[in-house]
Amino acid sequence: MMQTLRVRTVCGVVLFVALWLVAGAAWAQMANALPAGSDILRIRKMGPVANTKTPVFKTQVQSTSSAQQPDWWRHLVEYETAPDWLDELEFTYYVYMRDQSNKGAEVMFRATVTYVNVPKGRHYSDIFLHPRTLARLGKVEQVAVVVKARGAVVATESTAQTPNWWDRFSPVDGVLLNRSQTPFAYLDYDQFEAIKPVAPAR
Repeated sequence: MMQTLRVRTVCGVVLFVALWLVAGAAWAQMANALPAGSDILRIRKMGPVANTKTPVFKTQVQSTSSAQQPDWWRHLVEYETAPDWLDELEFTYYVYMRDQSNKGAEVMFRATVTYVNVPKGRHYSDIFLHPRTLARLGKVEQVAVVVKARGAVVATESTAQTPNWWDRFSPVDGVLLNRSQTPFAYLDYDQFEAIKPVAPAR
């Protein structure tokens, strides 16, 4: 009987320790978790959808390009963050167009831009279409952006009222360009957060 009591006591202690460890892990996970999306990031303004000319930089080397400045499409998002620091913010842009070179066929472009070491305060994010893409396909009709922090959606905004309209299309990647991939990279440089480089494909 004493042996049975000892076994029960040991089992009880083991069970208590296991529950304590599980509870501690759960509390640690809750402590490290981000608060609700609206408490992390708020999109203050989106757009307008607009075209802009290629910036001109003067150098001592004579340029061989023409004087004409083609139109880029640029979309700007103004947002505000609440935490003192965020390791990363992931902006995924969706752009809907009708391809004028292909009988108005529907196309939806997608691109993700990840910003690193984002401090508390007001910030800007933008996305671009190359002038040749714009000349071929025509005007942009709808835009949406989905923002994630640590894999969780913290904000969504769209120029269309239909929720999640971008899910109806197969996305085309590699056409939308982030700021670092355009001549605009050095304009208003300090107004934008650092973009995380994309790992090269293997």
